[in-house]
Amino acid sequence: MSHVPTSPAPVLPRGTGGRYRPDAPGAPGTPGTPARRRLSRPGALAALVSALMSMTAYCAGLAAHGTYPFGPSPRADNDLRHQYVPFHTHLWDLQHGAARGDLLYNWQSGYGVGFLGDFFTYLANPFSWLVGLFPRDQSEFPVFLVSLFSTGLAAAAMTVFLGRLRPGSPWLRALISVGYALCGWSLAEGAIVPMWMWGLVALPLLGIAADWCLTGRHRILGSLLVALCWYANFYTAAMATLAAALVLLLRLATADTARLGSGTRLRVLWRAATMTATGMLLAAPAIVVCALANAQAQPTDKYVVSVATPALGYLAMFLPGSIASPSAPNVFTGSLVLLLVLALPFQSRVPVRERVAWAALIVLTALSFVFTPTAKLWQGLALPHGAPFRESFVLSGFLAMAAWVCLARMPRPRALLGGAALLALLLALTYDAQPVGGHALTGSLVGGAAVTGLLLLYARGRRRRARGAVVALLAVTVLAGATYGVYGLTELLDPTKRGPARAQTMTELGLNVRRVLAPHEDWPAARTDPGPGVFVTNNDAMLLGTGGGSYYSSYITKETADALAGLGLGEAMGGRHLWPVRDPVLQALLAIDTTVDVIDTDGARARGTTALPLVAVRPPGSDRAYGAPADSVWARRQAALGARVYEVPALSAQDPRRGLRLSPDAADAGAAAGNTFTAQCTPGARAFLYAPALRADVAAAGVSEGFYGDPPQRLAPLKELGTVPADGRFVFTVRTGEDGQSLPADALGCLDVPAFEQAVRTLREKGGAAVETGGHSLTARLPKGSTGTAVVATTAPPGWSCSVDGGPARPPVSYQGLLGVPLGKGGADRIECAYTPPGLTAGLAGTGAGALALLGTAVAARLRGRGRGRGR
Repeated sequence: MSHVPTSPAPVLPRGTGGRYRPDAPGAPGTPGTPARRRLSRPGALAALVSALMSMTAYCAGLAAHGTYPFGPSPRADNDLRHQYVPFHTHLWDLQHGAARGDLLYNWQSGYGVGFLGDFFTYLANPFSWLVGLFPRDQSEFPVFLVSLFSTGLAAAAMTVFLGRLRPGSPWLRALISVGYALCGWSLAEGAIVPMWMWGLVALPLLGIAADWCLTGRHRILGSLLVALCWYANFYTAAMATLAAALVLLLRLATADTARLGSGTRLRVLWRAATMTATGMLLAAPAIVVCALANAQAQPTDKYVVSVATPALGYLAMFLPGSIASPSAPNVFTGSLVLLLVLALPFQSRVPVRERVAWAALIVLTALSFVFTPTAKLWQGLALPHGAPFRESFVLSGFLAMAAWVCLARMPRPRALLGGAALLALLLALTYDAQPVGGHALTGSLVGGAAVTGLLLLYARGRRRRARGAVVALLAVTVLAGATYGVYGLTELLDPTKRGPARAQTMTELGLNVRRVLAPHEDWPAARTDPGPGVFVTNNDAMLLGTGGGSYYSSYITKETADALAGLGLGEAMGGRHLWPVRDPVLQALLAIDTTVDVIDTDGARARGTTALPLVAVRPPGSDRAYGAPADSVWARRQAALGARVYEVPALSAQDPRRGLRLSPDAADAGAAAGNTFTAQCTPGARAFLYAPALRADVAAAGVSEGFYGDPPQRLAPLKELGTVPADGRFVFTVRTGEDGQSLPADALGCLDVPAFEQAVRTLREKGGAAVETGGHSLTARLPKGSTGTAVVATTAPPGWSCSVDGGPARPPVSYQGLLGVPLGKGGADRIECAYTPPGLTAGLAGTGAGALALLGTAVAARLRGRGRGRGR
């Protein structure tokens, strides 16, 4: 390991046509190196070592704690459990031809929803495709591999990029890259959100592409790198692109102004801009489809997320193993990186202008995370509903780059001691701050002392073998520190500390439900639905491979959420989580002929229901009012069914003075406390309560149901309270602990079961259709000469188009929230519908434009090459 000599600041000299030559005097590379700067064998090996060290430390830390897949402690918690594992399971089904739908449409979830936006958002990380190589009921393991392999690739890519940022020992670059790959963001956020992990890879990849803009080479390959990053996860790619642009601007700003003209700078920026634009055009389907899906989804402006962070708490987050509650930017990158960043101000071998530039970049970036306007800029002009510091990996990357700028010129002992003094001051200021636990304090003290001592030995060493031994000890220290950091953070974030948690996603209950429903599958004639009694995850339909309403995604359209809520379906997260159907009428409308009764955690049985086919014709005028309040859930259901099946009685309160307003229960109230109501219905009818905003327990005739409404975040579903007794007098009691609660006047509906069953039989006999479904299409053969409206048991978000008897394709209509196709007055025999994700056509056009731009670049390069050949 030879000493790296001091070299001048980066220079892009005149007379090179705006092209940066690493072998030019004063260029940011080692003098005399080949102009093409191919990756050397030691550099490639160091990148591999960095990847292996990162993955080893991550696995060892999880194993030490006993976390899945190395122990019983669950890793799949929150969205990892409820979204990402089920989505990967659905990808398994798509790969093996077992899914209902394709990449464009998902017939299984939410009673039919668009899927391409979900795919680009949750499954486009290239490592996600590994799920198909494992058994379906073990899909949680390949999801773990997505995070693991992304960590390793991020370390390897950063090792390569740091060598382009500044020449120097590849082995020392590898150790810094381990700290980047296992930064606080990676462990606390990225590792449990597998698609985001590509952002950790994208930052160094885009840095390499920006470096090619400096050299004027690899324009096509650079555009392909940009496209890969934006395709794999456009969300974090946007953050990484902004970060790479800032680093490129810094490199141009710190170049030798005397040798670098404004024309050369502008040509570099033009290359970067055109390379980025071309790459984004190639990835346009992902960008445009997801942008439109987000615009059409349930709005999130009802949520307020604060990015305010206490100053000392923020500083504490730079210490390895720190974690804040409430959240703060997760930016730590290990003791080695932290020490070198703190030593940079004292590193006299680095020009002052460069030191000031890196310090300013780090400080301003850190401040931008906790200032609302700039925080919105990082996150696409809107703060997220969940964790507010999703861009934190960018600052961790800047810290790693600044650390390498310091180490590449090997700081003198006084610079290292200055950095150690600042580290000691940071510990003194933050040791009792909330983010600093025992693991963080121990890791910072031991790790800081160890790397300081070893770097001092390295700086004073003169013999190659002695320096090699020090680097080996430093590698052991970095590996041990990273492992300890993973272990400490895993222990702090252990979900079992917050209450009972299942150790795996595919539970025995889920497997049993899947086995029970399999013999009853009759798609597309009808649907099966696990029902509300399972809830292994918020996406049971995908996880279990059945149909159903269970669906949790950021892209649930406003049309779908509003339509299903208007028919009495429950929902949470402001409409981003749809619940399965609980009652017979909505099950019939949505073509559910089999559901599940859960006996206990190990047993389940199938139960048949009265259901319409997937497509059924409603006669003209059948959606008229049927006596219920016109804007009530009962009226919408009866209009959708085409028959009067509900009574909506007036409610009589036990306390007439309060009317339908609920009095909160006293803390010492006995069992008899509560608000009692009475209604008169036909004996034998089934009584249902619909109060979407209600937060209370409701009891009637031995039945007790909890209602957990909290608009706009959560709407309680329609629930059954029991059967009306022989005297027709139905009594129920509502108990609530909150002020301001009340019942809607039309809260109770009594279902006439014989009338309901007769209405379904009539529609099946006179309006039922034979249906065939494709991946994102549907064809229905109707009773000959049908008039009125063909109603499909799904919602009608933008993207659907339908034709009648081969006629022109037109958008469908909303038939009480369901997808309706008007048949006209002349009679029809067949309808055909197809779904195209909004933005896909425009996105594919963008890809075509990007491909043409690449072709033009290749042709222009070939012509320039021929011209130079003729001129010799």
